[in-house]
Amino acid sequence: MKRVFRAGVMGVVAAVALSGSALAADYPTKPIEMIVAFAPGGGTDVAARSIASFMEKHLGGGARIAVINKPGAGGEIGWTAVAQAKPDGYTIGFINVPAINALVVEGKAKFKMDDFQPIANLVYDPGVLVVGKNSPYQSVKDLVEAAKAKPGSIAIGTSGAVGSSEHITILNFERLADVKLTHAPFGGTAPVRQAVLGGHIPAATMNLSEALQLSREGEIRVIGVMSEERSDYLKDAPTFREQGYDVVAGSSRGIAAPKGIPADIVAKLEAAVDKALNDPEYLEAAKKAEIPLHYLASGDYKAFLDKSTADLEATWKVSPWR
Repeated sequence: MKRVFRAGVMGVVAAVALSGSALAADYPTKPIEMIVAFAPGGGTDVAARSIASFMEKHLGGGARIAVINKPGAGGEIGWTAVAQAKPDGYTIGFINVPAINALVVEGKAKFKMDDFQPIANLVYDPGVLVVGKNSPYQSVKDLVEAAKAKPGSIAIGTSGAVGSSEHITILNFERLADVKLTHAPFGGTAPVRQAVLGGHIPAATMNLSEALQLSREGEIRVIGVMSEERSDYLKDAPTFREQGYDVVAGSSRGIAAPKGIPADIVAKLEAAVDKALNDPEYLEAAKKAEIPLHYLASGDYKAFLDKSTADLEATWKVSPWR
């Protein structure tokens, strides 16, 4: 009797395994939601909408991906939706490093980094410091001197919230430049750009891709790029390092799914991203949209996420950013 029961259990397990494999083989059989934790028009939204149709193409079988914007709380709302979704491959989302790690480290998130299954990283977008076209500040040094003359008088706008990657960068910059600045969070790229354009704030940080068009149109001026070398997209803009401040920071954007998603579906999604990033049509579209591509496959992406979290935990112990 015992032997028969065990055989029955093994039969059920085998049937479930075969069923899971069959489901993965047919995947996707319905539309996939790709959640973006920020408002339309920002760098993450552009990256998501640019890759979605090419992932559809390389998933095959009439795959459909709908980009869903769920902004708020510095990304926490959208990322929570991804982490808590059913792990069946029909909800995936873009996650942003180091902003998502920072929420976890400071205890604000309703999720842990282990609640996500990394699929692939797509983008590394360096940060920039920008001012309006009529600003008296021509360089980072000019802004630093003004801040030293009147500590706290210079407001720096960001697209995030307290503890966002931009805020942490400002704190590091304050330390390196020995100045006191005022953080002005706007919660999105569009409103912080409008604040700079309207002269409501003297300066702002954002990602390079989000500043390129306005910079080229002469509406804003990039006075510092937070990368090791000048960007090919904006060769006239000096780095912070060139100006004597060792500030290197940026945002990585990649795709993740809820923990527990079947491994063969992860492999399908990863393969679709890999094929898209080798698709000449996509590469041309990304070039036109000036998306700074930086691909990491799921294993490397997981290692990168783990290191980013560990680095922020070390920073938090020494200098909490609340």
